[in-house]
Amino acid sequence: MILLNYKKIGTGNKTIIVLHELMGDHRNYDPILPYIDTTNFTYIFVDHRGYGLSKELMGEYTCDEAANDVKNLITKLNLTEVNLLAHSMSTMIAQKVALIDDRIKQLILITPITAAGIKMKPDARAKLLASMKKNENLIEYVVESASIRYNQPWKDYRIKMAYEASTLEARTGYMTMYLTTDFINEVKNIKIPIKIMVGHHDLPVFHKNNIKKQFENYYNNFEIIECMEAGHYPMIECPVYFSTKIESFC
Repeated sequence: MILLNYKKIGTGNKTIIVLHELMGDHRNYDPILPYIDTTNFTYIFVDHRGYGLSKELMGEYTCDEAANDVKNLITKLNLTEVNLLAHSMSTMIAQKVALIDDRIKQLILITPITAAGIKMKPDARAKLLASMKKNENLIEYVVESASIRYNQPWKDYRIKMAYEASTLEARTGYMTMYLTTDFINEVKNIKIPIKIMVGHHDLPVFHKNNIKKQFENYYNNFEIIECMEAGHYPMIECPVYFSTKIESFC
């Protein structure tokens, strides 16, 4: 059995397992560390296969595999109740975990996508995946598109992180996952509360009104809050606000 690697911080009775996005790893959350309550909470920052502390772990990089990896880690850590926080790409994985593990008591989804994934026409999808496999310019394009209001050092930081955080195979695999996976008809079975945080300055597909429309027809119990000074990375852009809201959710 593969066990994901992680960084554990805090000794509190309330556990928050934290999952990262496509173009980063557990280090995306480093800016919140000075502001989290380590007395009442235990944070477990997990890296998926091919990322960060788990970079040497290879796999198929599917949603089912990643969800089972998280479930196995929960078992290994002997946890009985977990708040599961996920960002962007990993929000799909978190939803799948909630369907297969009743120890998840709440989902906290940051700039999420639904269980339907991201829909693209076949030609556009193939072109995007081919660009990712070539490892040329796609990351730069995405960072530039999502960082219009920020300076060049921020863009350089995000680009460097994206290349260093994971293997090319893992990035391509997980991008394929959210472009081709769809289990939206299963999410009616998620009965636990879902808290959603979006960034006011994020790309349009992640704006509050669009997320609300995407979620309201399928999900039973969700609430959306908007971080007014953030784009796609509220944990980096607004760390005090982020950590305060996450702990209030729990």
